[in-house]
Amino acid sequence: MFHKYRTDASLRFSQLILSRLITLIINFNETIMKFIDSSIDQFYTQSQEELRLSTGLGPLEFERNKILISRYLTTSGKIADIGGGPGHYAQWLAGLGHDVTLIDPVKKHINQAKKRSGKNFFRCIQGEARHLALDDASQDLIIMHGPLYHLQHEDERIAALREAGRKLKKDGIILGFAITHSASAVAALHSGLIYHHDILAMCTEELSSGIHEPPSEFPFMLPAGFYHRPSELLTEFSLAGFETIEMVPVEGLAWLDGSFFESWADPVKRSQLLRLIQITEKDRELLCFSPHIMVAAKLNADF
Repeated sequence: MFHKYRTDASLRFSQLILSRLITLIINFNETIMKFIDSSIDQFYTQSQEELRLSTGLGPLEFERNKILISRYLTTSGKIADIGGGPGHYAQWLAGLGHDVTLIDPVKKHINQAKKRSGKNFFRCIQGEARHLALDDASQDLIIMHGPLYHLQHEDERIAALREAGRKLKKDGIILGFAITHSASAVAALHSGLIYHHDILAMCTEELSSGIHEPPSEFPFMLPAGFYHRPSELLTEFSLAGFETIEMVPVEGLAWLDGSFFESWADPVKRSQLLRLIQITEKDRELLCFSPHIMVAAKLNADF
């Protein structure tokens, strides 16, 4: 009789624990969705982000980002890839021997990243940039790919940067990637889309305020976000308690080559394009010709 009572009690206890665990999971997912715009989740769920870095201008962006990230790699270290998408950079970094944690709010990306981590293991966590499931002062390097342009309000972006600062070791480095406020306008001029009324209106708003709102008839464009002036990006890092080390272009001027795809396929011309970016990357007056820019920063000891 006592044995039966103990078994029933254990069963009820197990059911209670399971119920609470399910509730925690539901609440966790609701918290993630609460803090990211539904249009972001919908865009990435329906698009093929896993293919982006291998098509179009993606190979240039991927190559340059690896060059820039490599400047701040130690022999081995703990790296957080925030907004890491389907895991291209995390896989590369793990393959170099680093202890990598990828965090992304989109479930599809997490599932893709987990598959990619099979060869070179890295952890995958569904989460959001302002609430990182990492120990404080634990990371040697934090990479932020998406939060700085997907979070449309300044206080949101600064909150994400401050959260990253809490997770960095005292001598850690953060690399923040942003889209320039002129990126759409230059691309639209280059392609001829600037003459479309809604595209011109979008570009005008981005040039004046940084606010990005894509026209409804262009679903392939990034969802609502914010595109920075370089000076604005530096200010946000400063307000979040960081000291800038450098601010450089990702694609630079190279993507403006009228025969870019043919040139990139030619090893000699590809090398020359990368050289052009390198020799112009310190010229901040040219930054706005680059679709993406990167800030490398460290914690400000006086903040």
